[in-house]
Amino acid sequence: MQAEFPVPPLDEVLLRQALTHRSYFKEHPGEGGDNERLEFLGDSVVGLIVGDFLYRAHPEADEGELTRRKALLVRKKTLAGFAREIGLSGMIRLGRGEEGSGGRHRDSILASSFEALVGAVFIGLGMEAAGAFVTGILQNLVPTGTASPKDSKSRLQEFFLEHFKLLPVYEVVGEEGPPHQRLFTVEVRLEEKTIAEGCGGSKQEAEQSAATGALNILMCKGDACVAPSL
Repeated sequence: MQAEFPVPPLDEVLLRQALTHRSYFKEHPGEGGDNERLEFLGDSVVGLIVGDFLYRAHPEADEGELTRRKALLVRKKTLAGFAREIGLSGMIRLGRGEEGSGGRHRDSILASSFEALVGAVFIGLGMEAAGAFVTGILQNLVPTGTASPKDSKSRLQEFFLEHFKLLPVYEVVGEEGPPHQRLFTVEVRLEEKTIAEGCGGSKQEAEQSAATGALNILMCKGDACVAPSL
């Protein structure tokens, strides 16, 4: 199995188990085990890494604020977003029934598979490798308190946390042009509702553009903000 996402080099057997849903294992009982034990372990590992990340990234935040941010980052919808970002959905081994019912795109399966993958990295390579893997994803997707005030993603995240108690979700919906001159199109969403889209020469630029567009839509004149019925 050749991983197509930035996962540390894992033993092939361990990687395969991390990506094996119980529905596949029931149909192929002779091919190792499913990923539920690794998911159990990964859940704790992810919680520790996210807690450490937030503690360092937000030195001004009190316990209550850190707890609220952590709850948003370790919930299934957010972890499923992390799984989509690294292309995990295409790697999960599912049974025929689960595959046919759209399980590959279900938040619960994506989140559980992500936790299992983190558990596998922890078992195979240790805490340092697991921390680097998860923190790399967090740094790419979650602006921190050390970002510039002009950073639109940071401002949009704060707006979402204040008004919706949610984090914005970014998804690449278009990619075109030659390799040396790519143009990415990204949508920013509130749960399933698209707020705005933006374009840029990298995913990060497109995300910033989308965040700027969303802020323009969500912010009204002056310092007041509106939380429209989305």
